[in-house]
Amino acid sequence: MNKKFIYSAHIYILVIMSTGFMLHVFIVPSVLTSTHRDSWITVVASILPFVIWTLLVFYIYKKLKNEDILSLMFKVFYKPIAYVLSAILVAYFLLAAFVTFRFTFIWANINYTQDIPDFIVVLLIVFICFYAVYKGIHTISTVAFLILPPVVFFGFLVGVGNVKNKDYGLLFPVFENGYHDFFHGFIYTCSGFFELIFILFLNSFLKDKVKIKWLIIVSFILLMLILGPLTGAIMEFGPVEAEKMRNPVYEQWKLLTLGQNITRLDFLSIYQWLSGAFIRISLNLFIANYIINYGGRKKWSLPVLSISLLVAVMVPWNASSFYNFLQYYYFPINLCFLICLMVIFLFISKLKGDSA
Repeated sequence: MNKKFIYSAHIYILVIMSTGFMLHVFIVPSVLTSTHRDSWITVVASILPFVIWTLLVFYIYKKLKNEDILSLMFKVFYKPIAYVLSAILVAYFLLAAFVTFRFTFIWANINYTQDIPDFIVVLLIVFICFYAVYKGIHTISTVAFLILPPVVFFGFLVGVGNVKNKDYGLLFPVFENGYHDFFHGFIYTCSGFFELIFILFLNSFLKDKVKIKWLIIVSFILLMLILGPLTGAIMEFGPVEAEKMRNPVYEQWKLLTLGQNITRLDFLSIYQWLSGAFIRISLNLFIANYIINYGGRKKWSLPVLSISLLVAVMVPWNASSFYNFLQYYYFPINLCFLICLMVIFLFISKLKGDSA
């Protein structure tokens, strides 16, 4: 794994592509299912925990003073505890890559890869991600920088192009069934956004400084990445039908037309989806591999991680049960894990401050 230096701008783009993909694709169906029509209100209200979390991440970043979070973890904790935490983190990042991969595989298989052997599809994606991770974080961030502009353009295209299909009245009334659903939705919005803490694992690769104003801007961009498709799904399909859709963001592409003669532009969403999935899988694999290799270069780690991912995705898993797993287990547990990780990092930064 080649250690390349990257700039803070790369960090912002990686967050937008990786965490933004999770919020844009994974979280929207779960928020709709749990919060119904009030889901867009929940997302708007999420700006408060978003900003608080961003400030906490920046506080820890400043306390680190360019020191690697893993090195501090081994300094603060006894080695056995540090190794256990490292193993848990590796498993977590590998699971995050698997969830992204599995979700993407199911979507692709339903929509356009029915006639291609599953193994070929999975093998190609694993190989591309493996090569990106092998080349290093500089390669991953550069690719993200290059593919982001078309992703943004296509996002505006489907959003603005479907204005004629939107009924803004479908967003109201709110709180028909009380406030319980409203608060329930925070589990999913925060579960996605709190991944911002992962920038601390890339601290040692940074050549310049992360700025708080840019992190706040990234937070608002992430907010819009979930608010836009969420409100669009409600306004275009209605809250009842939108809840039934597993991929309401993708379904919005099927409504898009340019004039009377240009229809079925949903093929453009393939670029959007695969771009986000590629960056997210590669970034999670990179961090997992980086943690394993922290104590010394291990040539076996990346191939083992990649093969494990390939085998896991190929294991048969019913789509309905997989979505239920995400809804009722993965996202709530993910939120708890990220909060615990924040507490641990705050503890580490506090001890570092006391010893400075």
